[in-house]
Amino acid sequence: MTNIYRSGIAALALMAGAGVLAADFPEAVLPAGVGVNIHFTKGREKDLDLIAAAGFKFIRMDFSWAGTERKRGEYDWSAYDELTANLEKRGMRGIYIFDYSNGLYEEAISVRDSHTGKDHKDTASPQHPESVAAFARWAAAAAKHFQGRRIVWEIWNEPNISFWKPKPDVTQYAALALATAKAVRQADPNATIIAPGSSEFPWNFLEGMFKVGLLEYLDAVSVHPYRNYSKSPETAAEDYARLRGLIARYLPAGKTPVPVISGEWGYASHDKGVSLDTQAAFIVRQQLANLYQRVPISIWYDWKNDGLDPAYNEHNFGTVSNNLHPKPAYLAVRAMTQELTGYRIARRLNLTNQADYVLLLVNAKGDQKLAAWTMGAEHTVPLETGLDSTGNFSAHTWDGQVLPVRLQGRHLQLALGPLPQYVTLQAPSPLLMSGASWQIVEPVPSLIEAGAADALRVTVRIRNPHGSRPLQARVVLEGNGIQSAPLKPTVLPPNASANLTATATVLQRSPAKLPVSVVVYLVEDGAATGSTGTRRWEEEREFTITNPLDFILAPTERGMRLSVSNPTRGNFQGTVRLGQVNQPLTISAANPEPAIFLSFPATGEFDAAAGQVLDTQGRVIAELPSQKFKPLTIAAFQAKLDGDAKIGGQSSITLQDAPGAGERPGAKAFQLNYRFEEGWRFVRCAPQEPKKVALPGRPSALGLWVYGDNSGAGLRLRVADSTGQTFQPGGPNLDWTGWRWVTFDLSDFKHAGYWGGANNGIPQGELQLDCPLLLDPTRRKMAGKIYFALPTVIYNK
Repeated sequence: MTNIYRSGIAALALMAGAGVLAADFPEAVLPAGVGVNIHFTKGREKDLDLIAAAGFKFIRMDFSWAGTERKRGEYDWSAYDELTANLEKRGMRGIYIFDYSNGLYEEAISVRDSHTGKDHKDTASPQHPESVAAFARWAAAAAKHFQGRRIVWEIWNEPNISFWKPKPDVTQYAALALATAKAVRQADPNATIIAPGSSEFPWNFLEGMFKVGLLEYLDAVSVHPYRNYSKSPETAAEDYARLRGLIARYLPAGKTPVPVISGEWGYASHDKGVSLDTQAAFIVRQQLANLYQRVPISIWYDWKNDGLDPAYNEHNFGTVSNNLHPKPAYLAVRAMTQELTGYRIARRLNLTNQADYVLLLVNAKGDQKLAAWTMGAEHTVPLETGLDSTGNFSAHTWDGQVLPVRLQGRHLQLALGPLPQYVTLQAPSPLLMSGASWQIVEPVPSLIEAGAADALRVTVRIRNPHGSRPLQARVVLEGNGIQSAPLKPTVLPPNASANLTATATVLQRSPAKLPVSVVVYLVEDGAATGSTGTRRWEEEREFTITNPLDFILAPTERGMRLSVSNPTRGNFQGTVRLGQVNQPLTISAANPEPAIFLSFPATGEFDAAAGQVLDTQGRVIAELPSQKFKPLTIAAFQAKLDGDAKIGGQSSITLQDAPGAGERPGAKAFQLNYRFEEGWRFVRCAPQEPKKVALPGRPSALGLWVYGDNSGAGLRLRVADSTGQTFQPGGPNLDWTGWRWVTFDLSDFKHAGYWGGANNGIPQGELQLDCPLLLDPTRRKMAGKIYFALPTVIYNK
């Protein structure tokens, strides 16, 4: 028989030949990369004892320029000497953030506190040659002073939002970061340097700093993957993959791949945040999901509640209360580190539902554990283990309480919920042993040129875990639009190892993101594993196509607009086929986005046949499915401010002439004006007439035209089901200017936030539109103006 185990992006492999990090980062063995943010330097030994007892190994803390250089050229490191010694005494390491400005070198400015609404004096960030040079000298002196103490140095904190004053400026920050990194590297060639500690994933900001060559001096790129409270930690996976692709594009030739670090990320526990139990679930799931995504360090924000206001975000991020009383989050992370110390993630086991996480972990002795939870509703899943006695297992809850073990034959019955549970196998399962027997060899190039022969290459290292029986192994690459080269099976004698390389040619050039399954087939002897036949193990990787084609079908007032473009601006010749349309296609610098218009039928709806783009050899390189487009007739919208009412904000929606001198969706568009102070505040563009908009059937997506203002704000959509459950699928950030067709996925809500009603993440009955567009400045101070037009429901045929 064939058994299937699915796996997403696995953790850093620790097997021989699997690759290690070049910089001084921890191996992917728990709890080596588990960290937390603090806000103190001297004393506080009770805090530090509790932090160490929870299993945290990294402490992130501001390293204040103004606090350590009070006279020009004179540095006082005493506070950080004490903190560093206290960390070392407890087996912990520091991540110190070079921040912020210094009034000795920069001018005073007036800024407004987003919580109190009052103005106060602050200092402009270093942006003049003298202050940039002084900052770099100070950072270099610190690196020299702490040389050999294994400090990780981070350059600034969230420079893409209000922490860079008077306002974010990637050119200014990149100049400071580059000067600082060079100075630190000269002072201590072995220093570990990371940057930028960005708020979320500001793609234009990140690309801007990469373009000036900063990656040459960095050991890792640090980001803060904060997201809407309804979105769980697992949803950062797509952002990590995109960031790795961006890093690969700008990485200097010959440089060791630069990993991604989750430098700060938490969920506040209050009425408008998450519950205490959800915070406890998310602190563990953040650590495990990040490690699973090859993120070597994950810093939870925050160590303790910073105040007593139950409704204020900054006072409720802690793992303990303001008086150090443990919250459920503290108990959860302590139980995780106690259960999993010395273990690494070998594989994700997921038999059916991609919302379920069952991680197989192993230690150096070959002992096995499972960490299991679900992003969806509570339910029970069977997991084949090859063991048929409950005595082979013990199980514990998220906080260390004993759980009963249930078996049906050789299948372990796991009752999954949002809070993780841990299962210990008292004797290793030979079946799961084979699942842990292989790892992808790092690094794997993430950039692929479509059309180049065997450009996609993945090497897998396999070890026969059985001491007396041979193992037959074969590796293939599977995915849409790829041709995998055949690889003959390899027979491994008992305890032997081998590297097997699978190759493939990528034909598909749309979309730019290419998920590929690395599939390992193992043929084992039934006496060794408890079952017979071929066992299939699968691990998914995402690659970035360097020469993609965008193939977009969208409605306009003129008709349906089919456009094909090459974002890299390279030349392309081929053919477009769509229904009765069969048209030669030429893309060039003179004609970068050729478009074809198709007339609407009288009903206003449009049925589009499946489309294809073929190259000159007749190979299909991009496809579009058969779809029905049904424009929504909404006469008026209203801007509804949402979020924290204490945060200032204004917004309005009016119908205006559509901007743009060239192509535009129509003559009129809705104009959204917005202004937000820093904090949790956003605006929903809700239908005013009619107030209720039903989305009958099962739509696959909702699309609309958006005229962006390059503000970086996030776009979302909201719908509700028949139980009153609200879903909020995510969309792109506003990183463009001009018109763009934007779609929101309504076919799969596994990555969407949800709340209310059935509260199980599964849509029930007919969907109803809350708003086709939600603009979220992601807690940043922001003002701007965008337009949107032609909201349209899309159905796959």
